[in-house]
Formats: sequence, structure tokens, C-alpha cells
Amino acid sequence: MTFFSIIIPVYNRSHLLGETIDTVLAQTYPRFEIIIVNDGSTENIKAVIDKKYKVEQRVKYFHKQNEERGAARNFGLKQAKGDYAVFFDSDDFMKPHYLQMLSNIILENPGVKLLATKYNYDNGGKTENNPLLEGIAEGWYDQNLFLQGNILACNYCIKIKDHSFKFFPPDRELASMEDWLFLLTNLADNKIYIKNEIGVTMRQHDERSMSNNQKVIEARKKALEWALNKIELSAEAKKILIAWSHYFCGIHQYLDHKGAAAIKEAITAVKIEGLKKPFLVLIMKSIVGRKIIRVIR
Repeated sequence: MTFFSIIIPVYNRSHLLGETIDTVLAQTYPRFEIIIVNDGSTENIKAVIDKKYKVEQRVKYFHKQNEERGAARNFGLKQAKGDYAVFFDSDDFMKPHYLQMLSNIILENPGVKLLATKYNYDNGGKTENNPLLEGIAEGWYDQNLFLQGNILACNYCIKIKDHSFKFFPPDRELASMEDWLFLLTNLADNKIYIKNEIGVTMRQHDERSMSNNQKVIEARKKALEWALNKIELSAEAKKILIAWSHYFCGIHQYLDHKGAAAIKEAITAVKIEGLKKPFLVLIMKSIVGRKIIRVIR
């Protein structure tokens, strides 16, 4: 019987998809299905699947009109036959023991509804750790861990057999933030267990949805508004959510070489949450960046 349903939304990236699927099929844990949700790609994703995986019964292909990843993941959840859903991107790699690690967590913690392992990056063949995860000890965490932002990306697993979960926000304008909002919503009355082992490698490349900084900033602003309106939060939680959203937008302004905008966002964060080290560092880096730009000019 199927225990894990691995849900992979796909929009193009056909040249990367095969490697991703192969790392899932190479899992040491055998009880899984792979649900490929083609979210209205302009590339012929079905041809890629048919050519390589037509006889592989664990690979199940679905096509739908383009509505972005939140709606695609919801579609996959509705097709899933497993007890747990594992969310995964179409350009990443699973370590061979990833599903086994998740299974062990479930066996050791009966009734666990949300769980995850840590992940690292493949940056042009160079392996890099995620600094946001290095200080996270193994154990249980509630919604508070994610008020500043989503440190897990989409790399988590949720129990779906009892249908007690809430779906992803399907709004197109929330694309790139749907995973964060899903966690905030589903952790309102649950906790997530995070394993201190690497289970996934995220591939860094220019096609990733987080590479367009201005688009990401707009999505974060919309996500903040959505969270404040849709999720029941304490006054302190709202304060953290707002301040760190300004910081997040400031980081992406800085990455886009918009020093003045980055400083403005960081100062707003300071006014709300106080003199936090990351806020001050962003201000300093943005000022230095502006000076260098003036010298070059």
C-alpha cells in the first residue's frame, strides 16, 4: 500500500525533471507514489514522462491549466492515495534515505502531522549548507518558528489521511509564498518535527522562482496581508510578522542593488521590532553598497 505521495508541480524545466524523478525512484523506502502535476507548461512534459517512465507505475502524470504552484499542490493532494504527502520541487534532489527518515520520525512519534528534515544547496556543483537551518536543533516547533519567514521552503511532509489539514492558498499573486502560508496556517494548532539530517538538496539556478527580486517582494507584501487577514495571530505575532516582512523585502531590494529602498525597509523593521542585528547589518551593507556604486560611477 502507498504510504507517501510525493507531489511535484511542474511548469517547464523539462531538462531538469528527469534527474529529480530519478532521485525519488532511488529511495530506499519502497511505499510511495509520485504525482506529477503539469501546471500548464509550454514545454511537452508528457513526452518526457512517457519516454522515460511510461512503464513505471509509481509515476502518475496529470495535466491542468496554469494556476501556479499553490493550486497545483492542492490538485496533487486531491489525487494522493498515501497517508502522508511529501512536497517537492521539480528541480531538486532527494537523498536516497529521505523517505526512510520521514518514516522513522512517524514511527517514533505516532500521530505526528507535520515533519521535515533539513536541506542543503547545490550551487553549480558546490554543496552549501543553509545557514538559517544550522542553529535549529532537532525537535518540535510551533508556528512561532515561521513568523520571520519560511526556513523549510517546500521541503516538508504532512499527514493527509485524516483530512485535517488546510489547503494551500491558490491565489496566483501569492506564488513563491504559498509554502510559507501553508505552514503558518497548518501550524496554528499543530507542531512540526524537524530532523537534524539532510534529506533534500535544492538546486540553485537562475530559473528558480525566488530569483526575480521585485516579484518576490510584491508576493511577500501580498502574503503578509493574506496572513494578517486569514490567520488568527496574537498582537506580538503580528508585530514579528510585519517587521520581518519589511526585513525580507529589504534583503531583496539589496540584492537588486536598490540600497535606498533596502535601508527604508530595514529602518521600518527597526521601528517595529527594535535594534535586531540582522536589521542593522542590512542597513550597514546597504550604505556600503551605495558608496561603492558612487565610486564606480
